[in-house]
Amino acid sequence: MRVTFNNLNDGVAALNVAASALDRAQDQLATGRRLRAASDDPAAAQRAVDSRAEIATLDAYTRTADSAEARLTSIDAVLTGIIERITEAKVTAAGARGDTATTEAREAMADKIDGIRDAILGAINTSVGGTHLFSGGQAFAAAYVFTAGAWVYQGDSNAVAVATAGNSTVAVSLDGQEIIQGADAADLFSEIDALAAAVRSGDQAGIQAGIESLDRAFNRTVRAQSQVGVHMNGLEEDQRQVTALRLASQKRLSKDEDANLAKAASDLSRADTAYRAALGAISTAGRVSLMDYLR
Repeated sequence: MRVTFNNLNDGVAALNVAASALDRAQDQLATGRRLRAASDDPAAAQRAVDSRAEIATLDAYTRTADSAEARLTSIDAVLTGIIERITEAKVTAAGARGDTATTEAREAMADKIDGIRDAILGAINTSVGGTHLFSGGQAFAAAYVFTAGAWVYQGDSNAVAVATAGNSTVAVSLDGQEIIQGADAADLFSEIDALAAAVRSGDQAGIQAGIESLDRAFNRTVRAQSQVGVHMNGLEEDQRQVTALRLASQKRLSKDEDANLAKAASDLSRADTAYRAALGAISTAGRVSLMDYLR
């Protein structure tokens, strides 16, 4: 009689299948992941790639939004300071009205107004991270400088805008000239210089003209600050949308990649039972001898 080994071969194959299932179940429980390779589930693997790409894009939006928020907060603080300085200049100039102030008092008030001009200049030339906030698109140039006897705007009217969500953008720089000069014939610094000169000389018409120019500058600055508030509110809404989209993408990714731990535990139990059964079967088959076939 010829002895065959089909039973033994079948047992080895069954053992390999059971060992593979056991290994997979153990890996899912250990890592919490259902996908180890694209071949495990090609469709789910492709969806996972797409979800990860979307999450990376949304994270980039979040980083940009954080940077934009920091710049807008700085712009808002600077504008608040400019409003305060303009108000201070108006109060000081008002004290020079009439003929009661002495020459020394007028000189002190004019010096204070000069100092306020310098403070506003420093504010409008504020930079964050090496780029200026009020130079429009000319981010590496200070907004205003005094050169050749005149105040010169070195920026432009093109605000720098960054993408914060999908098609949404937010401006992170302002046109400083729109604040400092607007539709006036002269910029605020020149107007303040003229006001200081009028205070020194007691020129009442000049003082009044200077106060009126400060009023217009005050209104321009308040409008700019209101626009910044609109940008900040829009940015906050964009961030909420990005957060919601990221959560949805993360859920999709988890559904495709993460293991169902309860199911994985059940699979592990079944795989372990199948592995032990296959091991027992091959052990039994291996004990069959030639004499068993001759009986």
